[in-house]
Amino acid sequence: MRQSIISFVAVYAVVLCTSSCNGGSTSVPSGNSGANAQFQQIERLGRPAVKELFQQFANHDGTNKTSPWQAPVSGQTLYQEIGSFTTAVAGRDAAHAATLQAILIPDEITADLSKPAPAAYLGVETGGATGGTFGGRGLPDDVIDISLGAVFGNTLTALGLVPDDGKQSPCLTTDNVAQKNAQDNVTPAVFPYVGVPH
Repeated sequence: MRQSIISFVAVYAVVLCTSSCNGGSTSVPSGNSGANAQFQQIERLGRPAVKELFQQFANHDGTNKTSPWQAPVSGQTLYQEIGSFTTAVAGRDAAHAATLQAILIPDEITADLSKPAPAAYLGVETGGATGGTFGGRGLPDDVIDISLGAVFGNTLTALGLVPDDGKQSPCLTTDNVAQKNAQDNVTPAVFPYVGVPH
């Protein structure tokens, strides 16, 4: 019985992952009948903290059910809310808002496989300004601090993407979760490729 439950959970996780990765509905064979079952996207978390930081909670469900690569047109709430949050809540200028919209939409992690590793969070979107043009997300990348620094700090100015607007809020540029030690930045060569948790 226990083995059956474990097998069911494993198969369900694979199907759910496949559905999520395709950003929409996915057809998979169902049983012996050959009929196709439709699975709908129910969650979207391409970049951690983007939706959670910029968007009103009431709008999360609608964003979760849309494709991350949709063009920024009327009705794409996340795109609009990145702009309005940046200017109205974070108090930044229009250049910061427009740059964040351009970098963070589509809400998916991009990797350019023709470029050399290592991974660099937002590397493709910033033309390599975050440490390399491969993009993706390295295990030691502190994506929360990078995101907070871009919104509330001088990250975009330091990267040469916008002029300094002088409206930084340094106390909001980090989640204050520090690395335990230098080994936190070391990616082991064997699975699971992460260090000892702390």
